Amino acid sequence: MFKVIQHISDVEPAVAGKKEIRFLSQPNGITLGCYLFMDSKTFDSPEALECRGIAFDREGRVVSRPLHKFFNAGEKEWLAPDRLVLRDDIVAIYDKLDGSMVATAWVEGELKWRSKKSFNSEVVNLATQLLDQPEHSGINAFAWEVASAGLTAIFELTHPDARIVVAQEQPELRLLHVRDNVTGQYVMLDRGHVVHDLIAGHGIPLVHRFDGLSLSAAIDSLADMQGREGYVIQFANGDMVKIKCPWYLRIHRSLSFLRERDIAWLALNEELDDVKGALVEAGIDLAAVNEVEARLKRMLSGFVDEIEAIWERGRDLDRKSFAIANKDHPLFGLAMQRYLGKEVTLLEWYGRTRLKDDFSLRALVDETLIDALDG
Repeated sequence: MFKVIQHISDVEPAVAGKKEIRFLSQPNGITLGCYLFMDSKTFDSPEALECRGIAFDREGRVVSRPLHKFFNAGEKEWLAPDRLVLRDDIVAIYDKLDGSMVATAWVEGELKWRSKKSFNSEVVNLATQLLDQPEHSGINAFAWEVASAGLTAIFELTHPDARIVVAQEQPELRLLHVRDNVTGQYVMLDRGHVVHDLIAGHGIPLVHRFDGLSLSAAIDSLADMQGREGYVIQFANGDMVKIKCPWYLRIHRSLSFLRERDIAWLALNEELDDVKGALVEAGIDLAAVNEVEARLKRMLSGFVDEIEAIWERGRDLDRKSFAIANKDHPLFGLAMQRYLGKEVTLLEWYGRTRLKDDFSLRALVDETLIDALDG
C-alpha cells in the first residue's frame, strides 16, 4: 500500500509535474512536501498521497511522515458505502475528531512539533502551550522516544481556541496513529509492536476506537449523530476512509454550496472532498464541480509560479534590496514571505482578494437537485 521512502528523491521526481505540490524549505532546515491546493487528479500516485506534510532534513532524509491523504466515503467509486460494507479487511473504526493534526519530527537530534505545513503555526503554538503543563509530561516523553526511533506520532488537537465546527470544552491531545517514517506503516495496527508498551507506560490518551462495531451499524448511526463529526474506517493495508454525519455536513453548510463561487471556496479551504460523496449519492454529476476545482488549481498554479520567479530573481539580494525591487508587484507580500522562509499564505490572500472576481454565482445544478439534497 505505502511506498518505502528514505530520501526526498524517492518522492519529489514522481510529483514534479504537479504545480499544486511544493517542497518548501523551513527556517529550521527542514523541507516540507505538501500540496498547496488540489483537484480530483492531485492524489493519483503513492508518492502524491504522502505529500500531506512529509518532512525531510538538510540531507534529504525523511524525519516526519504524518497521515497520508485519504478520502471520504463516496468520493471515489471504490469508496461507495454499498461497496465498503462488503469488504472483509476492516480492522478498526475510530471516532472522527473535529480537530487539527499535530505530529512529531526528529530534527538534528531534537523533538519538534509540527502541523501539516508549518513548525510555528497557531495550532503548533496551542499544542506546545498545552504540552508545557506538568500533567502532559508523559506525552512529551512518549513523543521523544517515538520520534528518536524513526517513527512519527500523530495527535489530534481539539481546543476551544481552535474550534472548527464542534464546540470544545477544554483542550485535549489524543493519539491518532504512529507511522514508520520509512515504510509508512501504521505500526499501532501491529498488536505486538513495542509502541503499545510505550503508550501504556506513558498513559497516552487515544482517539476512541469502536471495537465490536460493524461498518453497517456505524453507517446506520450517522443519521441520528449530533455533536460529532463521524468515523474513520481503517483497512488491514493501512488505508482509511472518512464517513461524516449529516449533522456535521449541515453545520458546514456544504450541501447547499452549489454555486460556482461556493465550490471554489470549498476547494480553497480543503472542504470540497467533504461533499463530493453526498453529491454523487444525490445523483449530481461531478463534472461541473471538477471543472471549477481544476480552474482554481490552474489559477493558483500561476500565482505559485510567479512567486517562485520573483524569489529566484531576488533570492541573493539583501532584504531591503529585495523589497525595493518588488514593492509594486501585486504579489509582493507573498513573495516576501517566500524570501523570508515563512509559510506563503497564498490561499488566504486569494480568498480575500481574488476569488469573488474569478468565480461567479452561477448555479452548477438545477434547483430541484438542491431541494433533493436539502430534503
